[in-house]
Amino acid sequence: MPAPARTVETSRLLWRTRGEHWDYEFICVPEIPALPAWLTTLEAMLGDAEAGAGELRYGLLEVEGRRREAPRAFAYVAARFLDPARRDWTGRPVQHFAVWFPPVPPEEVEALPAAVPENWHLRVLDGLAATYGSSEVFGLPEEAIRAWKRSHQESRAASAMAIVKRTPPVALLEGEEAPSAPDARWKRLGTIKKKSPEPPREVSLVVAGGRRGGVRRVFGCFTALVMMLVAVHQLVACGAVIHLG
Repeated sequence: MPAPARTVETSRLLWRTRGEHWDYEFICVPEIPALPAWLTTLEAMLGDAEAGAGELRYGLLEVEGRRREAPRAFAYVAARFLDPARRDWTGRPVQHFAVWFPPVPPEEVEALPAAVPENWHLRVLDGLAATYGSSEVFGLPEEAIRAWKRSHQESRAASAMAIVKRTPPVALLEGEEAPSAPDARWKRLGTIKKKSPEPPREVSLVVAGGRRGGVRRVFGCFTALVMMLVAVHQLVACGAVIHLG
């Protein structure tokens, strides 16, 4: 496995979790690969996983290109797990949904279980302590959450994501490896396929409006002509003489 695959950067990280007082949201979405929305993809990867089972998953995410571009495949590892230290305001353990897209060719996906430490997600969580674990994100007070819309232009979720994006790269194989859960195991998932959204079609409002206006004008002229012909017919029927010129 190439050395860069042993360093986790937020540009390749998908992470959904909750805070002490706020409910589950994405605190990090990857730049590589890029999708307009990630919830259904995350559900396909980890929706049926048990947070306390210690199961580790891996596979391929295939993103179909626009028009006739060939689909691109991205290898990933994923884990749904309980935070070993953090709890929400009711005392319940916090769950994490984590997906990492290491920069490895898709044909090397089968080598991931042997190359990625079983505690990779715990190491990344430790790396997020200064950003996600701060009082600005995880520990944001309830009163600050309620007052956020009145005092901030951006959403609270966008602010949290910007803070977490500043997390320095996390080295997975630096120092002594932390112990993994005894029953931790890898599970290969089938390829998940997604489509890139088509870019919105550009519509010229001037042209579109002109066309609609042109149709209305033609219809109006036609109506006026019909009404004039009807009036002339009535005058002729009544014996009126029409002088032209």
